[in-house]
Amino acid sequence: MRVLLGTLVVLFNLADNATTFLCMRAPVPGFEVIEANPAAAWLFDSIGLRQGLALEMLVTTVAIGFLIVTQRISPRVKIALLVVLAALPAWAAVNNLLVIQATHLPIAWS
Repeated sequence: MRVLLGTLVVLFNLADNATTFLCMRAPVPGFEVIEANPAAAWLFDSIGLRQGLALEMLVTTVAIGFLIVTQRISPRVKIALLVVLAALPAWAAVNNLLVIQATHLPIAWS
């Protein structure tokens, strides 16, 4: 169960990062599209959107791997953390998709 949830966390995080990139890669005429997470906004401002998303993905993947294998956290707490950590980027990705739809952003990666 922990591995399945950990995989979902990473996949939902990837979806969040992909949709964040689509929303923030360029200004959107008539809209002010901003990163809602202040820590992520700071990271993107500091090192750039692409690099920030890559770093965030790396840190998340390593942290989830640690959470799955560590013996220091009880199995019940691990499951609870993984459920929350899966729900947050899933919600963010859905929110980003709504922004993409509302602003008529192209989905092409160019």
